[in-house]
Amino acid sequence: GREEANDWHSAPKDCAPPPVPDAFAALAASEMEALKACDQGKNDACPDIAKAMKTWRYAITHLQRATDGQLDANTMQYVNQIAGDTDAFTAQMTEENFPVVVGNNRQVFMALRGWLAGQPGAEVDVNDPSLPNPLKGKLCGASSCYE
Repeated sequence: GREEANDWHSAPKDCAPPPVPDAFAALAASEMEALKACDQGKNDACPDIAKAMKTWRYAITHLQRATDGQLDANTMQYVNQIAGDTDAFTAQMTEENFPVVVGNNRQVFMALRGWLAGQPGAEVDVNDPSLPNPLKGKLCGASSCYE
């Protein structure tokens, strides 16, 4: 990706939007109404559990980054457990297990909500095309959070 091409120029790095703090991204994704609508499983308000799981994976990844080295080992065990369970479920999805995995995810995020809310926040423009869907209040796409 660092090859040179004639007549190609990139913009200066300072023109990009500032990075969004991981704790903010984790909290924003986990508290989206579109994701909460999926807490009980597939339904009219949540027709695609794969998109819901992709969004949970996004939230958990940011939670892991935000909490790394910040929380005690026992609490991190729960964070890492939901990450592993979410990955395992995503590899072989069943509607029967979906509410269990999502329920565990929700419990851990609820337990850490106060800590996450106490971390640095961010102002985001939901019309910014460089932002992932969860920061715009939308579920991730089936293969990416940017579709």
